[in-house]
Amino acid sequence: MDDHTPTFAEVLTAAIQARGLSLERIRSHLDQAGVPVSIATLSYWQSGRSLPTRARSFHTLVELERVLGVEAGHLTQHTYTADGRTRRETFEWQKVVPSLDVVSEVIADLDLDWHGELTRIAVQDHLTIGRDRSEQAQEVRVIWRTERSGLPRWAVVSEQDAQGATSQTVEPLMGCALGEVVEFPERNLLIAEMTAHRPMQRGELFACEYRLTSTPTTMPSFRLLRAVSNTMKTLTMVIRFHPDAQPVSVRAGIQASMDDDDVPADTVDVPISAGEAQHVWTDPKPGVYSMLWKWE
Repeated sequence: MDDHTPTFAEVLTAAIQARGLSLERIRSHLDQAGVPVSIATLSYWQSGRSLPTRARSFHTLVELERVLGVEAGHLTQHTYTADGRTRRETFEWQKVVPSLDVVSEVIADLDLDWHGELTRIAVQDHLTIGRDRSEQAQEVRVIWRTERSGLPRWAVVSEQDAQGATSQTVEPLMGCALGEVVEFPERNLLIAEMTAHRPMQRGELFACEYRLTSTPTTMPSFRLLRAVSNTMKTLTMVIRFHPDAQPVSVRAGIQASMDDDDVPADTVDVPISAGEAQHVWTDPKPGVYSMLWKWE
């Protein structure tokens, strides 16, 4: 018995072959219908290299179903994640990406799929603050679920709060390998390509861990931000403070996007115990999560 569930790419390819249209003809029909899409994008969808994940892509798929002469929902029902959520129910990840203009361009150049190849299940951020109140290192542990078969690839995006240019490095610790790295010191921004150690089947879970470090800065660290683009099981933030650099207070909060005010509107107190502050969110929804601390 064949339990194979057809992927979006397989369903789209079959529909295109049955209709007998070239990608150029399909592109022309969609353009005339007011939903322009490039041949490259259509090719990526057909090959499985990317999925129609943006909100406006749903309207394109509805028109594409008409062009290909298939029933309504024939394509859109296959834009789901491995746990059954439809792609059009996911969050617009662009809202939580730092320096979106630069990051989007680099991601495209690296041929990475922002939101379709992998889904975060859980994230742990461990940040160490040194004697001078600056960030010493940030270790990130992630549990991923693969949304399509192949070698998982993703981007690590890190933007530092600092006065003046800084340089960052990323070091794989477990379950991943480092690919190409693009850095913008003048914007305190690093974008790194990461890959898993082996190809995986759709629905597989795997864990990875990496460490971020940066050149020393005179600006005291005051917050840790984590962008969440899909609902996860847990998000954990742990801040370890040097014994000689203890803040007077720590708070945790959430904001809707990177465009909101720097400080979230609603925050909760986080206790400091043995020089460590930690907060855990269960089933965190898309948004920007933060821990913020104040010095004397």
